[in-house]
Amino acid sequence: MSTIEATMSMMEVMPEEARIKVMKYTQQLFTSRKPANPFVPLTTDQILSDLDEAHRQIEDGKGIPADEAMAEMGRRHGFI
Repeated sequence: MSTIEATMSMMEVMPEEARIKVMKYTQQLFTSRKPANPFVPLTTDQILSDLDEAHRQIEDGKGIPADEAMAEMGRRHGFI
């Protein structure tokens, strides 16, 4: 199955409300003056700095398990 066929298959079984959300998001991609990809490339130094900060937060007990983080993101963004 091609990507377009798989996408169409998913769209066919989606509830109408979800299809409308997908359509509105797609329209925004084409009409927005912003680039489609909101993420700017990071330098190696920026990545290493972010990793250092993450390690410090984990050592300070501020981290949460990955499965909890993913579940929270899913709830927050409507995937769950």
